[in-house]
Amino acid sequence: MLAVLFVLGMLCPLNFAEIEIRLLDPKIDGVLTSKFPNSFLLSLPNCSLYGDSSAELLYTELPSNENKTESFIVPSCPVSLPGFLLKNLKNGTTYNMQYKIAGVNDTSANLTTTTTNVIDYQQIDSGLPARSGAMVVITVILSVAMVALLIGLIISFLFSG
Repeated sequence: MLAVLFVLGMLCPLNFAEIEIRLLDPKIDGVLTSKFPNSFLLSLPNCSLYGDSSAELLYTELPSNENKTESFIVPSCPVSLPGFLLKNLKNGTTYNMQYKIAGVNDTSANLTTTTTNVIDYQQIDSGLPARSGAMVVITVILSVAMVALLIGLIISFLFSG
C-alpha cells in the first residue's frame, strides 16, 4: 500500500503545485521593508522546482488596467538574492501581480497590493512659521552681550595706547 502511494505521489506532485507570490516579510525574511514608493520586493518562485527556468511577472495597474511584464530567470539553489525587485512603479498606486513560469505553464495566485504613498520632498515645508519665546530671549541676550563686548574692546584699545 505504501509503495502505491509513493508511486502516485511521484506522478503528480508538480501538477498541483502552486507558485507562491508574496511581499517579503521583515520578520520572516529579514528585510527592512518590502513596500517602497515606486517598487516592491517580491518572493522568488521555489528554486528547487523552477531553478534556471524562465519566468515572467505579469502586473496590472488597477485604476487604468495597464498590463506590463517583467521577464527574469529563476535563480538556482542556493539562492543568493533576497527577492525580485519590481521597479519603476507609480507612487500610491494599486497593482495586481502574478508569476508565470515558461515551459511548464504554471501560474501563481494573484497578489494585490499598493505602493507606499509619499509626497514630493520639495513640497515639505521645513521652515518655522514664527520664533518661539525662548529663541527671542536668547537672541536678545546674545545681542546685548555682543554690544557690551564691543564697547569693552573699544574702551580697552583707547586706554591701552
